[in-house]
Amino acid sequence: MWKRLTLIAAAVVGVTYLRKKAKDQQAEQDLWAQATDDVTPPTPQAPKPQA
Repeated sequence: MWKRLTLIAAAVVGVTYLRKKAKDQQAEQDLWAQATDDVTPPTPQAPKPQA
């Protein structure tokens, strides 16, 4: 009986840990995507001729 309860508790803890880890990874990926969205390299501008 105790073995079964221990196994169920360990499974619940494991699933909770994996869900939190996946959620944290998704949050980091979303942050990187937000930080790098619409980033374009600056276009070099030709120097203006002086009159």
